[in-house]
Amino acid sequence: MALLNDILKWTETLPEWQRDATRRLLQKEEGLSDNDYTELYILLKAAHGLSNPDELEAEPLSDEHLPAEIKPGETVILKAMRELKNVNRIAPDQILTFAENGITVIYGGNASGKSGYARVMKCACRARDQSEQVLPNANDPAAVRAIPTAKLDIEIAGVAEEVSWSRDSVPPEKLSTIAVFDSRCARSYLTAEQDVAYLPYGLDIVENLANKVLPELTRRLDGEIAGINTDTKPFEHLHGDTEVGKQIEGISKNSDAAKIKTLGTLTEDESKRLIELIEVLAETDPIAKAKELELSASRLKELGEKVAKPLVWVSDEAVEKLRKLDKAKSAAEEAEKKAAEALQAGEALLPGTGEQTWKALFDAARKYSIEVAYPVHEFPHTAEDAVCPLCQVPLEEAAAQRLQRFEQYVIDDVAKTAKEERQKLEKIKAKIKNADLGIGLDTTIKEEIRLLYETLPLIATAFEESVEIRRQWMLDTLESHKWDDLAELSENPRTQIRNLAAHQLRASRIFKRASDEKKKKELIAERDELVARQNLSKSLESVLALLQRMKDKDALEKCRSSLRTRPISDKSKEFASMAVTKELKKELDREFKSLGVGHIKTKLKERNERGRMLHQLILDLPTNHNLDAILSEGEQRAIAIGAFMAELVLANHSCGIVFDDPVSSLDHKWRGKVAKRLASESTKRQVIIFTHDVVFLSQLQNECQILEVEPTICFLEREGEHSGIVAAGLPWVHKSFGERIDALEKAQRQFIRLPWPADPNEELAGQIVRQYSFLRATIERIVQDLILNGTVQRFNDYIDVNRLEQVVGLEQDEVDEVFRLMKRCNDINEAHDPSSAKDEPPPTPDELKQDIDDLKQLIQTIKDRRNPPGSIV
Repeated sequence: MALLNDILKWTETLPEWQRDATRRLLQKEEGLSDNDYTELYILLKAAHGLSNPDELEAEPLSDEHLPAEIKPGETVILKAMRELKNVNRIAPDQILTFAENGITVIYGGNASGKSGYARVMKCACRARDQSEQVLPNANDPAAVRAIPTAKLDIEIAGVAEEVSWSRDSVPPEKLSTIAVFDSRCARSYLTAEQDVAYLPYGLDIVENLANKVLPELTRRLDGEIAGINTDTKPFEHLHGDTEVGKQIEGISKNSDAAKIKTLGTLTEDESKRLIELIEVLAETDPIAKAKELELSASRLKELGEKVAKPLVWVSDEAVEKLRKLDKAKSAAEEAEKKAAEALQAGEALLPGTGEQTWKALFDAARKYSIEVAYPVHEFPHTAEDAVCPLCQVPLEEAAAQRLQRFEQYVIDDVAKTAKEERQKLEKIKAKIKNADLGIGLDTTIKEEIRLLYETLPLIATAFEESVEIRRQWMLDTLESHKWDDLAELSENPRTQIRNLAAHQLRASRIFKRASDEKKKKELIAERDELVARQNLSKSLESVLALLQRMKDKDALEKCRSSLRTRPISDKSKEFASMAVTKELKKELDREFKSLGVGHIKTKLKERNERGRMLHQLILDLPTNHNLDAILSEGEQRAIAIGAFMAELVLANHSCGIVFDDPVSSLDHKWRGKVAKRLASESTKRQVIIFTHDVVFLSQLQNECQILEVEPTICFLEREGEHSGIVAAGLPWVHKSFGERIDALEKAQRQFIRLPWPADPNEELAGQIVRQYSFLRATIERIVQDLILNGTVQRFNDYIDVNRLEQVVGLEQDEVDEVFRLMKRCNDINEAHDPSSAKDEPPPTPDELKQDIDDLKQLIQTIKDRRNPPGSIV
C-alpha cells in the first residue's frame, strides 16, 4: 500500500475540502453521490469565505482510513469474529471462526445474516467500499440509536490477540492489513489519446479528483456564477452629481455596504430638514418669511417663559418646601401643647398664666431676684432660706417646683415659636392661593403652535390644568396634612415650546440664507443630496442585495483557483509512473490469463513530459468512447480481481484476504475461473469468502478437491427473530451423502431417547415422516456421487469423463434394493397424499434405523465391488 501512503502524504498539501474529497473517493466504491458533490461544493465555497449554513466541517483523508503498513515478514491471521452487538438482526452469541490456513467459505442465503458479517468485516478491515453502513436492528425501536460493535480474534507472529471494532470509532489498525476485495481495486479509463489505461489500487482517487470532482464542482460553480444577476441598469435613476450618484454609478464588489446603507437611511431630523429645504427654496420672498419666523420665535420664547413661572409655586421642590413648613408648624404646635401641659402640672392656675402679661410680671421678678434680692444666686433661688421674690413668703417645696416650672416655660418660649410658624405658613398659603398660575394660552397662540406641532396645544392645556389641580391639592393638604398622595403634573411643554422657538429661529436664518444667491446654491446642493438619499432609501434593499451578489460572485470567481485540474493531473501521472512497473505488467498478464481474460494484453507506454519520463499501463483493446462497449461486465470483473491479485503479489506479504460475493453478476464461465484462482491462492495465504452462490460454492469445493485442500465451510441461517446463526458444514442440500446419513442417524437416535410412544401424535409422526424425505434425497445423492462417481453433477457445466473409470455396473439385486428403498420413501413421504381409509401408522424409530442400515449396506456393497479387498486404490 506504498502508493496509498504516498497519495496520503501528497493530500496534506491540498486544501481541506480537497482532502475531504479524496477521503470520499477512497470510501465510496460506486462513486460520489449528488449529496457528496453538494457538500464538497459547500466546503469549497466556505474555504473562500462564502456561507456555510449547515456549518459543515471537512474530514480529510488520514492514516485511519488507510491500511496499516506491515512489517517485513509479519503476517496477520484472522481467527474469529464474535460478540456482534447491534449488527442488523445477527444473534450476539455467535462465533464465526476462520481457518488459519487454506480457505474458509461462509455460505448464506437471503436474510441469513451474511451481509451483516461481511459489512462488519469491510468496515473493520478498512475496505475501499464503505458505502453500506452497518446498522442496528431496524425492527427493534430500542436499538435504533445503538452502536454496532464486534470483537475479532487475530494472530500476529504466533501471538493471539483480541481487537474490538465499533462503527463510530477508528477501525483497528492491525485489521487493516487484511485485504478486502472490492470492484474498485483497479480502474480502467479512456485516455485523451483513446487508450484504455489501467490505474493501480488507489490511483483512481487522484485521477477522479482531477477528472470527476473538480470538473463537477467547476460545472456547479459556472452555473451559480451565471445565475447571479449583477445588472446595474435598474438603478440608473440614482445616478447624478451627488454622493449617492457617485456610489451607485461606481458600485462594484469593492463598494462599502455600510456607507451605502448609511446614505440610504435618513434620520427623522434629516427627513424634516429635507421638507424644510424644499419649503425654503420654494419661497418667493425669503426675507419676509424670515421676519415672520423671527416674530413667531419671539412669541414662542415668551410663551416658554410663562410656562416656567407656575412651577415656582407647584413644582415638586415647592411641594416639598411647603410640606416641611407644615411639618415645622405642626411640630411647634405640639411643643406648645406639651409646654402648656407642663406649666399647669395638674394645678388650677390663675387665668392668663403663661400669656404675655404674665410673662412681663415673671420677667420683672427674675430681674429683681438676680440684681437685688439674690445677686449671687441663679434664678430661681429655691434654697431653704429663699423666699418668693413677689410675695416674699418662704418657698415651700411645691412653691419652689412651681417657680422652677415657670422659669423653664419662659425660657423655652414655645408659644412664640408656634405662633411664628403659623404666621409663616399662612403667609405662604396666601401667596399660593393668590398666585397667577396661568400661561396665557389663548386661541391665537394655540393655533400657531398647532401648525408647528399638532398635539402640543393639548399638552400645554393639560399642563395648565394639572398646575391648577396641584395648587388646590397643596391648599387642601395644608388642612389634611396627607402629603403622600401627591397630585401629578402633566407633561411640561416648555422644552417643546423652546425647541419650536429655536426651530423657527433656525428657519428664519435659512430663509435669510436663501435670499443670498451663493448660499442658496449650497442649500440646493444639500436638498439634492437629501432627495438622492431619499430615493436610495426606496431601493436600498435591492441595492444592498446587488452589492452582496457582486461580492458573492467575486468570491465564487476566486474559487476557480482551487479547481485547476492541471496540477492534480500532473501528480496523477507522476504517481502512475511510479506505480506502473514491468513487474506489475507481468503479474497482470499472468492473472488475466488465469481468470480467462488472457486475450486482454497489457503494454507499458512511455512518454516524455516536461523533461520527465512518465509511464502508463495500457490495456490492448480496441478503443471506443464508451468503456462498456469495450469490456463486458464479466471482463471488467475479471480485470478487477486480476488486478487485486496482481498487486497483492507485489505487496510482498501473506496476510489474509477477504472476498464478499466475488463472482456476483458473473456467468458460469467466469465463476469457474475465479474459483480455481482463489483455491490456488489459499495454498499461500488465508482466504475467506462470503457467498450466496450455490454454483460457485460447488466449484470451489471441486477446485479444492483437485488441490487436496480441505476447505472450512459453514453456513448461516435464521432462527426466530435472529439471523446469522453459525452452523458447521453446509445446509442439507449441499451435504455429501455420508454427511446426510450421519444426520439421519442422529435424528433416529433422538427419537429412540423419547421413548417412542405406541401411538405417536401428529407432530411426532410428521417429524419421522420428514426423515424419509431426507432419506429419499440421500438416495438420489448416492446415485450421483457414488453409483455414477460424480461423472455428472447438477452444478457442473461439464461431464467429468475421467471419473468414469471408477463407475461400476450394478447387480440386479442392488438395483432392486435401490428401487425398494426409493419406493419405501415415496410411500411414506408427506409429498404424497395417502388414502384416508388406509390410515397406516408412521414408521417407528426402529424401522427408520433398519432402512438407514439397509442403505449403508448397499453403499458398502457398491464400494467393495469398486475396490475389492486386496486391490490397490
